[in-house]
Amino acid sequence: MEQRLTSFAYRVGQLRRLVLLLALERITPLGPVGKGQIPFLAELFQGGDGVSQEELAEKLHFDKGSAARSLAKLEAAGLVTRTVNPRNRRQLVITLTPQAEELRAPFLATLRELTETMVRGFSGDEREQALGFLDRMISNVLAELGRPDRPAKPERPAGPERMDMSGTPDTACPTNPAGPTCQAGQTGQAGKAGHASPTDQTGGGAQ
Repeated sequence: MEQRLTSFAYRVGQLRRLVLLLALERITPLGPVGKGQIPFLAELFQGGDGVSQEELAEKLHFDKGSAARSLAKLEAAGLVTRTVNPRNRRQLVITLTPQAEELRAPFLATLRELTETMVRGFSGDEREQALGFLDRMISNVLAELGRPDRPAKPERPAGPERMDMSGTPDTACPTNPAGPTCQAGQTGQAGKAGHASPTDQTGGGAQ
């Protein structure tokens, strides 16, 4: 019990699960998006579409099978299309549909609200400090996994940050299998408190 109470992984995982519950409560009424699809839709809105299925899986730290299942569900819901890349026929390119574009504004507004809920009562300095600690934790885990870290990030601009729904607060919004939020800014971005990716990373699969 003592180990659990002092474990960073336990607390980050617990935070991710709680944020996922809140995200589902607020996002489900907006459209046909399940918990396994939230991080993918968030990344497509914030990072842009026209990327391959493999690129999305790598960016969000999902295995290829889970990514394929989540994107297939978004496609069945009419929110994305998957087309063969004419320059590399082994790749599927993901594109947002007009139906998804209608969902963009309320979806990203909800991510910003989630971020503000998470850091309610934090001062500006405390928010920056929390993000810095989480960034360093992510870097440590990526190094242990032998994966390249994110490139050095420029100084954070003032204003809302980006929320990536894949796992943990982070500036550049890379995801982290154990975390929960990433915000963005305006047009195509959501408030930033971390890669909030309510993703299905308790089980790591699509739902």
